Amino acid sequence: MGITLRYRTLGLLLALLPATCVLATEFQAASPTPSRAAQFDAVFHEVIGPGSMDMTYEAYEADLQQLRALLPIGDRAREVQFRSVYCGSDAWKDTKQGLAYTDDAQHRAREARDLASQARAQLCRVGYVQLLQGTRQALAEANRLVALLQDSQERQLYGEALVQRGGLLSQLGEQAKALLDFQRARASFREAGIDHEVDALLLDMAIAYRRIGDWTQAERYFTNSLKQVQDKQDWDHVVTDLVQLGYLYDESGKPQEAKTAFERAITAAVRSKSALSVANARVGLASAQISLGEHDAALDTLMQASADFRAAQSDGNSDMLLLLTGQALAGKGQHQEALARYAAALPLIEKDGNQRYLALLYQARAASNEALGQPAAALADIKRYSALQTTLQGKMRLEQSRLLEYEYEIRRREFENRRLRAEADAKQQQLTAMEHVRRWQTLALLLGVVLVAMLAGLSWRQWRRSRQLRILAMADTLTGAASRLSIEKTAERALAQASRDGTPVTLLLLDLDYFKAVNDRYGHAAGDAVLCAAVQAWQEQLRGRDALGRIGGEEFAVVCAGATREQAQVIAGRLLDATRALRLPDIDPELRVGTSIGIAEAAPDEASEALFARADAALYRAKQLGRNRVEY
Repeated sequence: MGITLRYRTLGLLLALLPATCVLATEFQAASPTPSRAAQFDAVFHEVIGPGSMDMTYEAYEADLQQLRALLPIGDRAREVQFRSVYCGSDAWKDTKQGLAYTDDAQHRAREARDLASQARAQLCRVGYVQLLQGTRQALAEANRLVALLQDSQERQLYGEALVQRGGLLSQLGEQAKALLDFQRARASFREAGIDHEVDALLLDMAIAYRRIGDWTQAERYFTNSLKQVQDKQDWDHVVTDLVQLGYLYDESGKPQEAKTAFERAITAAVRSKSALSVANARVGLASAQISLGEHDAALDTLMQASADFRAAQSDGNSDMLLLLTGQALAGKGQHQEALARYAAALPLIEKDGNQRYLALLYQARAASNEALGQPAAALADIKRYSALQTTLQGKMRLEQSRLLEYEYEIRRREFENRRLRAEADAKQQQLTAMEHVRRWQTLALLLGVVLVAMLAGLSWRQWRRSRQLRILAMADTLTGAASRLSIEKTAERALAQASRDGTPVTLLLLDLDYFKAVNDRYGHAAGDAVLCAAVQAWQEQLRGRDALGRIGGEEFAVVCAGATREQAQVIAGRLLDATRALRLPDIDPELRVGTSIGIAEAAPDEASEALFARADAALYRAKQLGRNRVEY
């Protein structure tokens, strides 16, 4: 299986087989001809072009072998290009030999000053380093690749580098950074003219959302990716999507759905004639069977998976085979045998660094130790499990919070970039107009200027009046937030969109606590100043797609399109902290402001009136429970 990320996902890289490379280094002895070189160029452009992003493994490998046959003897430039892609061939069974070939390809590209070939070889190198030295060392290599391409014109390659680095970050638990890289990769692919979603990118994004605990978003991406690869009958990618979907269901407490997904994956893997894919799918099926209490069936499935791994000459997934076998034996009451499997799995899991698997092992080992009457050992493992779970859950919450912050920063930068581009376009148009005006005669110029000035003045006045009317209708004149009519229409549009594509929508209702006391003590002008300050503080905490509106008095609403209740809680917490941090020395240095917040996530096909009513009920609970808090 090839090593370059352009054509593979990082999860599949780990399945490289440790056998002997059978690559021959000599090429055909025929003398180069123009037609041969032209044929080489045509195939090479297929291998590196946008179409290669969604090629099946078999089609991509066939192109590589055709390219090898067409390489003209003595053509150093084309040999550099060839080596930069052949390093990702399935022919490399020995990882160390593949890395040596890759380093030589990169050295030749550097000498030839061929940036694109150097970057393609580095894509290979990242994958080989991950297999030989681990994910963290591979991330350092990926950082070098991104830096190499960042300011280049190779936008497709830059997107591939970002996808590869994002996959590594995701494996290391940095899901927010990974998703940021994936979004940047998507933009870079668009710049390169790739106007569709890339299969590998969709899959990687889905995996990152699964690892961050956003089951709804992950399932949507997996389902979209699965439909794309099924339509193309790309069975290897179908297997990958179904296996990942199975793990999503298993982790989210839906073992029966997980079992069905894994069984479908096995059927697709058999169809693709890949023993390794069948083995990986069986490992997932065994996990679901254990969750369902089907321990005998799980042991049979694991035996079949072991046989499949041997047939594929792969020792991959040994840690999971041992862990799952132990869990199945424990389910049958054979706890001593289970402990032996856990002891063998522990060093493998610790070496890999997967904390979630380590937590599962501690939990399972504690149960077996307790069953065997060894309370001290069981208690020690329960403590290890609890500490690790606390760490994992804290990291998940941190990644969700970071993702919201990154999304806000991306929207802010996009807005700033659009503003700068608009200013640049306006200046360019102004310069062009001046060049044309210079050709006019003096009288025509004066008359034209007068006419344009008059028309511009009239247009500007008309535009200003229309804009003022729109603002009065759609914005609150005091705070600048959306008006009640505007925010209600925004909520209706978000709910309609959610009904069409299944994206979540959450509504926040905010009410400033004891606001009447502020008006009574300091006057209505001071109350207006408090409202304006609160709105400004809230706007700074919202994401670019969140809409804030004033419903009346001191009550406001925020429509969070695309946010689940859990994500909205993070947003509400930031709004609560921002309100508490408000200082108004011009009114009273000792004045402190609080707010109560009610949250409601929209149910399928729910009307906006019902959603507002549920959010209002949550707001009322927040008031009743002491104010200055969030309830849902």
